[in-house]
Amino acid sequence: MNQELLKLDPYFQINLQLFAAADEGRTEPPSERRRREEREKGNVPKSQEVASTLVLLGGTAVIFLFGEKFIKDTAKFIKKYMAMGVSLDRFGAEEFRVMLGMVASDFLGLIWPILAVTVLFAIVGNVVQVGFLFTPRALAFRFDRVTPNFNRILPNRQTMFNLAKSLAKVILIGFISYILIAGDFLKILLTGNMGILESITLISYSGFKIMMTAGILLLAIAVSDFFFQKFEFEESLKQTPSEAKREAKDDGGDPILKNRRMQLARDMMQGNMLREVPKADVVITNPTHYSVALLYELGDAAPRVIAKGENRLALEIRRIARENDVPIVESPANARFLYHQVDVGKEIPNELFQAVANILFTLEKFKRKIGRT
Repeated sequence: MNQELLKLDPYFQINLQLFAAADEGRTEPPSERRRREEREKGNVPKSQEVASTLVLLGGTAVIFLFGEKFIKDTAKFIKKYMAMGVSLDRFGAEEFRVMLGMVASDFLGLIWPILAVTVLFAIVGNVVQVGFLFTPRALAFRFDRVTPNFNRILPNRQTMFNLAKSLAKVILIGFISYILIAGDFLKILLTGNMGILESITLISYSGFKIMMTAGILLLAIAVSDFFFQKFEFEESLKQTPSEAKREAKDDGGDPILKNRRMQLARDMMQGNMLREVPKADVVITNPTHYSVALLYELGDAAPRVIAKGENRLALEIRRIARENDVPIVESPANARFLYHQVDVGKEIPNELFQAVANILFTLEKFKRKIGRT
């Protein structure tokens, strides 16, 4: 078919963005609160492929390691109950009950290693994905679980990925089986001339190679499936802007009122700081962008920053300083350093002590203050 036709004809084009959360208006990233609520409900990102693949690998490994013992025990099991069945002269309800108990007990003793390993790997396969999680809410009845969900069958990103995953598994298992069986084909043809145990060993080993190789490849698919499920889970938790605002309002109150409270707190702090400016010994300026008021008191190791500001607040500090006869000294480098590096109420650092002392000792007001003390 003409490539230009494929490019122009919308019939042949699939817009994957139709499957995105953004097309539903959910553009805001999920909050920690929403993740926590979903986890409490038992909704967590996980792949069933991881657990099933680990069960396959673990079960196959156990059968391979204990295969000979398992075959012998199975032969003993069959021989025991075939002989018992032949020797019984009466088989009523009581005999059936006794034999059923014996069969169940012996059969459990026969397969318990496989059961134990598969259960262990099933648990590990889930724990490595979501951690230890017990949620009673996940066991509660939910009506949406029994109602038809057409999203599971209609074309979407999840169903398309599942289709690709299933095709990949079929192709991989078929290809691996063909390659490995082809390699052992001549040996399998000669099993007619072998003993039963030797034939079973050869066929079992071929089956083991197929299962383990396929299991390792399926594990790669399972890992990719886990990351895809995690991505889908994050997409499903995204919120609309209105939902995000409502959640933020529920968590921290109305954002407008919250910002208003923060502004009032800043105004109160600035007001308290400005009331300290008349006590300052000097105000060091940038000269226009920054203003820092310093005070030295008897017993202090160094002068302290009692007020500082930028732009409009810097102008206000200088205005108050002029009204209260506080000396104003232009020292751009020192003003910038003090503004950015020293908090209000803290003493100046040692590297600035000499520079500030030189400024203070040039001021008549500070000399008179030191003379009084």
